[in-house]
Amino acid sequence: MIPITAGVIPFGAIVGTVCSEAQFSFLQTMGMNLFVYAGASQLAATELMMKNTTTLIVVLTGLIINLRFLLYSAAMSPFVQKSSLVVKMASSYLLTDQSYATMTAHQEYFKTSSDAVRFYFGGALCMNLVWHASVAGGFAFGNFAPAAWALDFAVPLSFVALVIPTLKSRKYVLVAVFSSIVSVILHTMPYRTGLIITALLSIGLAALITRKKASS
Repeated sequence: MIPITAGVIPFGAIVGTVCSEAQFSFLQTMGMNLFVYAGASQLAATELMMKNTTTLIVVLTGLIINLRFLLYSAAMSPFVQKSSLVVKMASSYLLTDQSYATMTAHQEYFKTSSDAVRFYFGGALCMNLVWHASVAGGFAFGNFAPAAWALDFAVPLSFVALVIPTLKSRKYVLVAVFSSIVSVILHTMPYRTGLIITALLSIGLAALITRKKASS
């Protein structure tokens, strides 16, 4: 988790800084951090609230951005299927891009589902602590870094760092390139719906490639 959280810290600091600039109290900032716990949607929601956008649009935007977690949850379900309800609920709450990517990158080393769940919680809790601390630090110190540092560029970089280790074969690279091109084309769609459409199209392409390989 060390190289991943290194990219998460400036991301969290940006979220905390934006909340401070939006005149949120520390309690409001950390409350949203605790109950939402999704950096991209927190950032988008805060920016919308600064523009006095209606509550319904703010909530819908956050939900649309977070729809990708449905895909993560579906992929996680085989590992927690036999776990207790408490473990399932905790797993769903702690689910992030980083914790999911870390687990899937190491799943070949797990002998049992219990091993996978324990590994997942280790990474997820590390991510959780770093995220809360970085948001709190960003709120407390405000825009502590000069603009020339371009810390906001760390946000997409942190996600790129998650994708690169998963590109283990030509078909993975093909799907990644396809999704990158489509996401750029659909970037201007309202309420970030382009992300969801890109994800669905990419899943369709991956299913098609897998089916062709199996039939051949």
